[in-house]
Amino acid sequence: MHTKKDYWIQILIAYVFLAIGIVIIIFFKDYSLLALLFLGFSLLWIFKAVKVFRSLKDKNVYPKKFILLNRWVKWSLDPKRFWYVFLISLLFGAIIGILIVT
Repeated sequence: MHTKKDYWIQILIAYVFLAIGIVIIIFFKDYSLLALLFLGFSLLWIFKAVKVFRSLKDKNVYPKKFILLNRWVKWSLDPKRFWYVFLISLLFGAIIGILIVT
């Protein structure tokens, strides 16, 4: 059985891999394949976090006073809507990345 702590640990690991990948892209442009590896690990851990979230009984991962955030998490990580939200987020991230690089 998973807990909210397991969920947040998965999210933290995903952010660490993402930060390492971004640092490699910014400062070590010769090692871009290594950066892609870290970004791929970040995506893997995001999917693990989603799996942990779906197994939680209490879906309120934020404190009770953040009602809007809890509703957004429940809505966006619903199995039917997850792929749409993920693809839209990935598209926006790619567009922002392209605009920053050029």
